[in-house]
Amino acid sequence: MIQSILLAIDASEHAKIATSYANFLAYKFDATLDAVYVIDRRLTNMTYWIDYGALSIPASRFSEEMEQVLTVHGEALLEQVKEKAAKAGVRHRVELHSGIPAQKIVEAAKDCDLIVLGRCGESGSLGDGLGLGTVAERVLRSARQPVLSTPSTFQDIERVVLGFDGSSRAQSAMRYALELAKRLGLGVLALSVDQDEAVNSRRLEIVRNYAEPFELDVVTRSLRGDPVDGILHQLEQGDVIAIGAFGEGRVREWLLGSTTEAILRRADHPVLLHR
Repeated sequence: MIQSILLAIDASEHAKIATSYANFLAYKFDATLDAVYVIDRRLTNMTYWIDYGALSIPASRFSEEMEQVLTVHGEALLEQVKEKAAKAGVRHRVELHSGIPAQKIVEAAKDCDLIVLGRCGESGSLGDGLGLGTVAERVLRSARQPVLSTPSTFQDIERVVLGFDGSSRAQSAMRYALELAKRLGLGVLALSVDQDEAVNSRRLEIVRNYAEPFELDVVTRSLRGDPVDGILHQLEQGDVIAIGAFGEGRVREWLLGSTTEAILRRADHPVLLHR
């Protein structure tokens, strides 16, 4: 199921937690851990002059020095990843890239089965102040692989909480979540949130039928009210949330709001996003 995991790192505390989750999963699946650090080319590509009154200095000189500093910085962080992976008994490779971070992360992950990254990076740049970094959001929106967005603290994964709305993307997430639970020996809580009890019943029946061959401990729960609040209020320590990816229509998300995006921003648990 998972043979290669792409871990995106920087110097943030969130990246350290992401590293712990990536090592945990790589060890459990006997997978290879591929860690990447991306030098943000926007910080080094300056071709104009910096004017300090009587002293004018070509910014290219600063760019070269900045790239050297960031290279040493990235190599040191990757060395830490190597040490942690070796200590955990995980096969690993590390790579230093240069470019636009989100683009390079997605490109580096093209042959990987899962991307793991922290919810917020070292810049502390949050898209709108609601708990999701700009790089993380761009990766989550553009990656074709499943992505595990990790929180600010690490907990051993003990249960998969599946938010299921019956859509094709939710069904893909369901299949992946049940396979994950089977391989890791986890319990599963499947949730459907809708005002119509009959809708919830039909959705959860789909989950029960699909889960039957897996011989898993699957609990299904029908909820009413707001889907985000309903899912978040069911969470316990050691849970990982599995949900479908963003919807196709930005206009629809603007009008109705995105359950996926709200959970990513508000949950203090790892979130597994599947397309």
